[in-house]
Amino acid sequence: MIKHVIFDLGQVLVKVDLQNFMAHFSKEFDITIFDLMQNQNDGAYQDFMIGNLTSEQFHQKTCHRYNHFVSLDRLKFVWDTMLTGPVDGMAKVVNQLHENGYSLALLSNTDPWHFEYCQQYLPFLEKFESRFLSYDLKMKKPDVEIFLAVANALHTKPEQCVFIDDVRENIDSARSLNFKTIHFQDANQLRQELTEMGIAM
Repeated sequence: MIKHVIFDLGQVLVKVDLQNFMAHFSKEFDITIFDLMQNQNDGAYQDFMIGNLTSEQFHQKTCHRYNHFVSLDRLKFVWDTMLTGPVDGMAKVVNQLHENGYSLALLSNTDPWHFEYCQQYLPFLEKFESRFLSYDLKMKKPDVEIFLAVANALHTKPEQCVFIDDVRENIDSARSLNFKTIHFQDANQLRQELTEMGIAM
């Protein structure tokens, strides 16, 4: 019996527009989008996402990396252009699950700035009882350790959880530990697969 429904954030609950972000970032730092794409896995962001850098340190390293100074507030504004509001139909899905008594949790690779944005523009996040964020846990998906930490914190077995994510690698990692999983496409597909699992919608 499924007791816990665990959601990813990006492209599941909140829209991510990388092209919009890259256009803003490349203009702000006077670099080409190609140069930015070459450095999209830059160590500073990875460290920010797993809580090894403060906001101030991330700001300093980013300005140093591109040899261009912008204020911390300006960088945060540009950073948040990556997110563009809630994914269509997902507020209703979350509210229905909450009304039907399911325990809701977040499990996201994210950073403090993006999560602050989500709290501001996704009011339905208040329905989530538990929040497992990479920068708090100092670990990230798809590492199996983060899924084990979630199950332990929820005092449950993986098979009593359904994990919803848009990234196949994360889905495969959770499934290897016996989590029920749904590879997210859109709200209608999610609603159908939850119903097929016997989850009241």
